Amino acid sequence: VAYETASDDEKDYGSVIANAPLHAYNGICTYCGHCKPCPMDIDIAMVNKFYDLATIQEKVPESVSEHYKALGHTASECIGCQSCESRCPFGVEIASRMTKTAELFGI
Repeated sequence: VAYETASDDEKDYGSVIANAPLHAYNGICTYCGHCKPCPMDIDIAMVNKFYDLATIQEKVPESVSEHYKALGHTASECIGCQSCESRCPFGVEIASRMTKTAELFGI
């Protein structure tokens, strides 16, 4: 409810992330998109988001699986070039996550 009455500055969580200690988000995808562009045109942030949504559940929710499968390009298309990793400000091991995501969703 407080979000509805908050100012634009109060709603801007980007500054919270930017000012957080480095260790707070080290290795954690924040879906910021700095990893783009992917040579295989994978939407890395969305793939990571669906992976995270799937793994916080005991079983992958059908809605998450369907949204993942609807992506234009999935993690199984990752060629492991790691060009995304050099652009990630949080040190996420993206290529490894792509492998795990492809295994989890089966595509």
